[in-house]
Amino acid sequence: MIRYKYHIIIVSLILSALLWISLSLNQTYEIDKSIPVKINIIKPYAVSGSIPLHLEVKFRGVGWSLVRLFTSLNPEFNYNVIPRYDEKTIILTKQYLNDNLGLSQNLNITEVYPESLSVVVDKYEEKYVKLLPRVKVDCRNGYQVVGKPTVEPDSIKIGGSSKILNAIKNLYTQEISVSNVNSSIVMDVNISDSLSNILWKSENIVKLAVNVELSAEREYQGVQIRVTDIPADKEVLLIPENVTVHLKGGVNQLAALDASKIKAALGYGGIFADTTGSVTPKFDLPEGTSLIGVKPEKIQYVIKKKY
Repeated sequence: MIRYKYHIIIVSLILSALLWISLSLNQTYEIDKSIPVKINIIKPYAVSGSIPLHLEVKFRGVGWSLVRLFTSLNPEFNYNVIPRYDEKTIILTKQYLNDNLGLSQNLNITEVYPESLSVVVDKYEEKYVKLLPRVKVDCRNGYQVVGKPTVEPDSIKIGGSSKILNAIKNLYTQEISVSNVNSSIVMDVNISDSLSNILWKSENIVKLAVNVELSAEREYQGVQIRVTDIPADKEVLLIPENVTVHLKGGVNQLAALDASKIKAALGYGGIFADTTGSVTPKFDLPEGTSLIGVKPEKIQYVIKKKY
């Protein structure tokens, strides 16, 4: 008897839920949806101008019709450009969508942003550009990134409007963030999709590599100091001429590093302007290493005139 009553309660709840859904889906609502923008044109022409990747569209309709936006309808702004060189076309986005999406009577568009698109036909060109990684790595305590992150391939070919290509010096990967890292990273990443609806790319996915090692410390003796920009009639004697450098870096990186790869320099202008009798050299260190200390910290000098 108890089980029978339990089944009746369950059935009643299901029927109530179905009734509520049915009534709700027959009500009128407004929703916002991003619609992808695709601009099509045949080579040797390309589209110039500022074309967004998406339109922000507000739809109004009964619930059942709105559900179609996420199932069978799947709307997009797909426009075929007639190639007439250097001609501008203004597209009224709301009118175009209403005319081409095949919306039912129970569904209409109330707002579109932007309200218009300006399409300019330009010459199609291609060129190679450098790829730059955008990655943020948070290492586990005791580990660190060694060297710069790299991508393979490090450059790709792109094609599009000559005006747009002239403004592009490099492309970036999509931004990646990883945390609690204790080993090197190799992963596939997408190239940033900026301008992807009017720009052709030879690759859309590249391989990102980040070298991560255990942190370590090491001293390097005999690092020679170089004086730059010395006038032709002068010479500079340093006391001492080399220093001991204490570095922090990756354990394998430091093991393979020798003192000749550590660059220490003093500029003649800084020496000439000094009033204390001793100066501090500047260091150019391998990527991924950091300076802990220098012995001695100050370098004395003598400026002599050549004869």
